[in-house]
Amino acid sequence: MAGDSGKMKLYWYPDYRSVRAIWLLKELEAEQDVELVRFFPGGDQADDAAFRKDVHPHCTIPALTIPGDIPILESGAICMYLADKYGKLLPEPQYRQDYYNFLIYTVATIDGVLDFFYQLYGANMTFSDEKVQQMTDKLNVCFDFVSRRLQGRQYICGDKLTAVDCVFGYVIYYSTLLKDGALLKNYPKLQEYHDRIKKRPHYQATINMK
Repeated sequence: MAGDSGKMKLYWYPDYRSVRAIWLLKELEAEQDVELVRFFPGGDQADDAAFRKDVHPHCTIPALTIPGDIPILESGAICMYLADKYGKLLPEPQYRQDYYNFLIYTVATIDGVLDFFYQLYGANMTFSDEKVQQMTDKLNVCFDFVSRRLQGRQYICGDKLTAVDCVFGYVIYYSTLLKDGALLKNYPKLQEYHDRIKKRPHYQATINMK
């Protein structure tokens, strides 16, 4: 594990859900407050054991350690914590319901569906036609739901970027990596949304980190 710098530490790896927190940190202009620790679970056994003991009991990423406090283990929780800590990228009062709803919906529902398509297209695992259709239908329901909320809006919470866009925006980014973006082909609103966020310099800087 990394040495004690006295800073918060964010354990991350390229293209994983830690992308959400790094993008958010850049948008918050708070990178100087956090030590980024590049870590890939399943590498060195001793490192994994230390990480499991001191940081994350399930030995997965991301994780945010805070001096004098317990680690934050979920990407959505990390993003909510950081946005609250710095008082930035928070929604206007009229959008607070959307902020909580879509942030939790993304991590609790959409992430699990996207995991399936990673297994199918990224890891080349084999599933029955029935299972593939079931998960395709579920993804379509998810993407339909978010697309309807984006009608007339630039971002999830109106016309300004908030932390929920860093959370959901990762879903769109990762979807473009699977099967040449085929998961998004029937969703012009989500394609427009992706075109919008990928113009942001902090987004580009984050996804280009290797």
